Amino acid sequence: MAKLKAKKIIDAINKGIALNPTTIEIKHTEKVIIDGAFEEVETIKTLKALIYLDDSSTQINIDTKTIGTSYSTNKYKMIADKDAELEVNPKEAIEFKCKEGHMKIKATYPIVIEEIVCGYECDLERID
Repeated sequence: MAKLKAKKIIDAINKGIALNPTTIEIKHTEKVIIDGAFEEVETIKTLKALIYLDDSSTQINIDTKTIGTSYSTNKYKMIADKDAELEVNPKEAIEFKCKEGHMKIKATYPIVIEEIVCGYECDLERID
């Protein structure tokens, strides 16, 4: 049986992104200790990713706070390369604008093969 190799997965991710790249700028605000006090430092990271539609028509989210059943889908997904270093936490959301609209990264899933991070798969939420 063939074994997955990290280099082949990295090459496949980079080739997929190169076919239909979307350049996005992620603004990240981080609190850094400078001279004993916290200061907010904003960094801008530019990366190329692949944004695509995902068919998740079988997913049903039930919201009990409203009357009836609320149906929602995660239609947009994103693949980023290994250098993206994306991390999502509840306190700091990552938002960006692209040709598909204003997006927010809901979750990131690192693709790890042979203990090497080959890329990231992300769930996106469109914000109007």
